[in-house]
Amino acid sequence: MTKHKVPVLVVGGAYTGLTTALSLAARGVPPLLVERRPGTSTLPKAWGLNARTQELLRTLPGVGARLDAAVEDVRWPRMSIGASLADPDRAFLDPPVDDRDPAPLSPVPPLAWVSQAQVEAILRQCAEEAGAALRFGVELVSFTQDEAGVTARVREVATGREYEVEADYLVAADGVNSRIREDLGIPVEGRGRLGHMYVITFTADLSSYVDKGAVEVIGVAGTGSSFILDGTDRHTLWVEYFPERGQTPDDFTEPRCLERIRAAIGDPSIEPTFINARSFAISHKRAARFREGRVFLAGDSAHSCPPNGGQGGNLAIQDAYDLSWRLALVLGGQAGERLLSTYEVERKPVVNVTLEREVRLAAVSEGRIPASYNPSDPDAPIPTPKEFLGFRYRSEVVLTEPDDDGALQEDPWEATGSPGGRAPHVELTDGTRTLSTHDLFGRGFVLLTGDDTWVGAAREVASDLGVELDAHRIGDLLRDESGEWATRYGVSASGASLVRPDSVVVWRGTGLPEDPAGELSSALTTALAR
Repeated sequence: MTKHKVPVLVVGGAYTGLTTALSLAARGVPPLLVERRPGTSTLPKAWGLNARTQELLRTLPGVGARLDAAVEDVRWPRMSIGASLADPDRAFLDPPVDDRDPAPLSPVPPLAWVSQAQVEAILRQCAEEAGAALRFGVELVSFTQDEAGVTARVREVATGREYEVEADYLVAADGVNSRIREDLGIPVEGRGRLGHMYVITFTADLSSYVDKGAVEVIGVAGTGSSFILDGTDRHTLWVEYFPERGQTPDDFTEPRCLERIRAAIGDPSIEPTFINARSFAISHKRAARFREGRVFLAGDSAHSCPPNGGQGGNLAIQDAYDLSWRLALVLGGQAGERLLSTYEVERKPVVNVTLEREVRLAAVSEGRIPASYNPSDPDAPIPTPKEFLGFRYRSEVVLTEPDDDGALQEDPWEATGSPGGRAPHVELTDGTRTLSTHDLFGRGFVLLTGDDTWVGAAREVASDLGVELDAHRIGDLLRDESGEWATRYGVSASGASLVRPDSVVVWRGTGLPEDPAGELSSALTTALAR
């Protein structure tokens, strides 16, 4: 039997697996990805990348330009509810005007309204260009692990040919019903199944009822149905169904689907073209642990939530990024193996905030529309920048400060730049272009400072420890014309802030100590779990 040796085997080729493969390959760790389907999704499935997800993806080669092209002409999505799509009195659920504009918080838009099918195609192309080996039409048969690594047997779906793969680590990106998670015996917590949806994809001329290229989520009151229009010529209708009432996916024949589409549009004469229909279980699940030996769970294999707030896919991509940079540093010899244990320690509490909020949102929603909540309520269960930009990570590799309050979130409009939080976005210029502090992050560790002494210390420490550490003095080649960077990062002009590849601050020196190199070496050694 043919054997292949790879550093990381990734099982699953959707959001989680493709992001993991791309991020690893971009960091010099070429993985093998296997996916039993013949290719990436051709159906929309999910929509929307929040600012945090966009920031992370744009650090990976090739993604930014392709995302820009994908969302170039897409407008901000609106929500409405009415008796049908044709109802002239549909009520729009526009959020109240907030004097706290989210745009200044990040160098990217607050939301990129793009479908999962589009994003998966982008990730696949970029991963292949970066050197990842992607094997679609190949499924995992079995695996074992020991202290030395993982041995997996995989099979080509079309031919039945099997071969072995030896890997240092395995990433389970095989979805909500993860077989890998089950084989490992990892229990699942949470509320379980919360409901069932049938998703119907179709084309139709809807120009009599919505503007061409409209980007809207439209609820059909009293039916449990919702349209999602994403600006393309393909539309989806989400329909609730209830097994406890004897309803099954078999009820959704093509004629029945066309009937439901016409009824929801409110025009019996319209002639939609049926493309596809599939069932979708709404669930709230969380694996009891995200790691077992050399196998890691990420994305839906680790957790799942209702789709109402559109954050499940964002969590999957963020998991993949946060795991992959750790794997790359450990496999490259820059970090200690203990760094991998902090993936679960940091992600699990932050993920759980979103899972619980999505459950509360589903409880006040009809279909995909939050029909019974007050958008002016500051505690309304809707996703906000505080959730995905104001998160706080806590683990042994984050050097929290004595006055840290232990909170899982902070107000991103009042970000403190303290360890554990996302590094604030500050606009800089190099004399020819405007860029963000976030344009400096993504590969290795980065030190931001206003004092040349720290730059010299960084060179010394990088050489001594054999790590990738880039130091940037703000005020040299990079200028902060607003004069805000030091204040935003909570340091003095002679201080420094140490930022990880995932743009999280792990340590800061508020001023210049007697031994900058010693202070920095100690901090970086801790941050790398060495």
